[in-house]
Amino acid sequence: MANPIIRGFSKLTQFSGRDTRGEFWPYVGMVVALVFLVQAMGMSWVMADLIGKAQAYTDAQPVLLIDPDLPPDTPVRIEAEPPPLPPPPTPDFRILGGVMGVTVVLAISLLAAAVSRRLHDRNMTALWGLTPVPFLGIAAIGFPIMMTDMMASETPNFGLFGLLFLNNALYMVALVTLIIILAQRGAPGPNRHGETTLAPEPQPVSDWGRPD
Repeated sequence: MANPIIRGFSKLTQFSGRDTRGEFWPYVGMVVALVFLVQAMGMSWVMADLIGKAQAYTDAQPVLLIDPDLPPDTPVRIEAEPPPLPPPPTPDFRILGGVMGVTVVLAISLLAAAVSRRLHDRNMTALWGLTPVPFLGIAAIGFPIMMTDMMASETPNFGLFGLLFLNNALYMVALVTLIIILAQRGAPGPNRHGETTLAPEPQPVSDWGRPD
């Protein structure tokens, strides 16, 4: 049998046909690892940007120099009121939202055809694969908005937080349900989506059919 990972990448646009569990899960594991790698690289970029801004913020603050030769109990007199400090830097949630959006699009692009073929092997419509997608899109759009609002306002928007929490709970339910469906054995024999590549299960032979 062909390498399932190479096979999966070679059929990115083939939504017809069937995939067995052995053809599907190794490819999915590779895609998940790739998506996590891309997400980690994006988050590293966000953190590097934040660290650079924090360093620039620290360097721009006034520094009070005290003569080390003075006795410890020498009073220090400040001649002028220091200027008000600007707000400290915060992560750019637009970049964070962009990273989340890229990983979502990458995951969907790489998994859509394989999920369709696996559902076909279960003799199900590929539309079942879309059940987690709306919740994932809402989270990718709503999370940066919520975080930006929380950083800019003294009173958090608990209504938006509650909606996103409910959305994430529904997303997990939809995702777990889809994973359970994809993990089931395919329908035996041919179905409306074509032939299966799974070897047929051996049939038990009764004693009446055994040769003497």
